[in-house]
Order: sequence, then C-alpha cells, then structure tokens
Amino acid sequence: MINTLKRILTDKTFFITLILSILSLCFGQVKSTDIDFKTIISLSSLLIIIAIYQDLGILKFIANYIVSKCHSTRLVFLVLLLCSFFGSMLFTNDVAILTLIPIFFNISKRIPFPKIFAISLLTIYANLGSSFTPFGNPQNIYIVSFYKLSVIDFLGMSIPFGLISLITLLFSVLFIKNKQIEKQSSNIISINRIKTVWLLLASIVVLLGILSVIPVIISLLISLLSGLTLSKKIFKRVDYAVILTFINFFIIVGAISRINFVSGLITNHTNNALSTFISAIVTSQLISNVPAAVLLSKFTNHVYALFLGVSVGGLGTIIASLANLLALRQYAGYSQNRSNFQFFKTFTLVNMIFLVLFIVVGIVLL
Repeated sequence: MINTLKRILTDKTFFITLILSILSLCFGQVKSTDIDFKTIISLSSLLIIIAIYQDLGILKFIANYIVSKCHSTRLVFLVLLLCSFFGSMLFTNDVAILTLIPIFFNISKRIPFPKIFAISLLTIYANLGSSFTPFGNPQNIYIVSFYKLSVIDFLGMSIPFGLISLITLLFSVLFIKNKQIEKQSSNIISINRIKTVWLLLASIVVLLGILSVIPVIISLLISLLSGLTLSKKIFKRVDYAVILTFINFFIIVGAISRINFVSGLITNHTNNALSTFISAIVTSQLISNVPAAVLLSKFTNHVYALFLGVSVGGLGTIIASLANLLALRQYAGYSQNRSNFQFFKTFTLVNMIFLVLFIVVGIVLL
C-alpha cells in the first residue's frame, strides 16, 4: 500500500496535474459533471486487465517468441515495430512501450541498432497503432464515450488512418541496415494456458463494456474478479496514477473551458473540420493529446477531425503523448549513455518529420 502510494506521488505527470486541478477548484468554475465517470471506469477496467497480462508474462512471451524466429537485423526490427503497432491496438501505446523497450535493449546487446532512432520509431508506431482501436489509448476511450460512438462508427474513422500508418511502417524499416544474424534466443518463458484463456474471456467482457455493448460497471466487476482470481498482487501494479491524472485532466479542462477568453478562442478555431484538426494538433503539442481531446470535445462536433488531430498530435514534442515521456524514462533507465539531451534532440527531430508527414495525411483524409 505504501509503495503504491509512493509510486503515485512520485509520478511527475500526476503531481503537476494535481497542483493544477487544486488551483482549478480554488479559483475556477468546476462542476461534478466535468468528470466523465464512464471513461474513468472504462480506463480502470482496462488497466487492471493489462496489469494481469503483464504479470502473467503473456506480452513478453508473444514478443520474445516472434523475435526469436528472425534471421536479419531488418527483420528483427520490423517485428519489433509490428509488435509495437499491433500491440498498442490491444494493450494501449503505454504498455507497448513499457513491454518492448526492455526487450529491445536486451536484443541490442547482440545486434548494434541505432538506439535512439530505433526507440523513436517504436514510440511513433505505438502512438499511431493505438489510434486504430477504441481502446488503444485513453483519448480514444474518451472520444468513444463522449460522442457515444459505435464500433462501426469508430472503425470507419480509424481504418484509413491505420492502413496508411502501417504502409509508412513498412517503409520506415528500410532505414535500418540489413545484416544476416544468427537466430535470436530470447529466453522464451512459459505461460499458464488456463489462466490465459480465462484472461482472454475476461478481456472480451471488458472490451464490450468499453464499447457500451454492456454496462461498463460489469466490465469493472469482471476485471476486479479476474485480478482476485488470477493474480491478487496485480492490484499493487495497476497504474493508479494514470486514473487519477485523468480525473485531474477533467477538472482542469472543466475550469479552462469556462474562461471566456479561452472558450472564445477555441470556439473560433473549431468551427470547421480543418480548423479543428489543426487546433487538436497544436493543443496536443502544448498540453498532450489526452487533455487536448477532453478540452476540444466541449467545443466541436467535428469528431473525425478531432480524432485525426489528437492521433497525429501524439507525434512531435516530448510531451505530445504520455507514451513519449515513458520512452524517455525507459531510455534513461536502460541506456548506459544517460544523455537525455541527445535522446531529446534525436527523438524530437524524428517525431517532427513524422508530424509533418501525417499532417499532410490528415488533411488528405479530411
């Protein structure tokens, strides 16, 4: 309990948003309806299920098994990128980064990859891949909940963007030198098949709740039951800071949206699809794409433009997406060269190139 509390309080993103939310409550206008409890419950259910997947070693099992079958440097990296892209669709971009970067560093001890460039691409495609599904990232969960979108509605928006992202992924791997290597023995671990089957069934129920097919409270109950049944210790590993940070986001955004100057400015810049798209990108660069989605949703009904804007907006600056900050944290923890400035410089440069590319893609799709 104490360790969990310490982990929450030492989370910089939570701490900053907590201060801002307290200031919002003291000096701003905040209503209880500003907090989207359906989104909070959906996110909580998903984070519990993801913690179980991590605890059972299923994510590492999948990634390690696939990588062990590769025979060239380019193929190894292609598989890592595909794991990042498709893994983020199912387990969120944050989990993809937390799972794959340690695997990448283990592999890079035997294969000389350009580490910062490779991590930049892994993060970019975790962000892009997560946009494909309604549960791939927190902003998608929120957009589906806020606008009451069906699965078909959401996939109608995400599939064209996702397919273009996948095509660029296949081209991106060409920047990695191709050399023949021995098969990678990636310490294949065993998994409990019975627990895995139970977890897969529980995951389906949770996703049905997120998609509003069943009451979301059922999803939360099933995820809690799964945790108690499969691995009680996961409740110490659940990322409660993300849940609390999201509540802070709702409070902050609620207060900001009632400032006359801000509301007028946003209203003027979200009155058509293109302006909403650009506003979402710019706002994401400044305050991250999750709060950008929450803030702008209160002023626009251009759902597709908002979705594209916050999806593209996760590229660019180091704070544009929480996954970007996690990548920096992972690099600092695993790299022997602790030069965060070098990481920041290369990561930002690569991200900016992709940001420009996908701004063009977004405008074409609009």
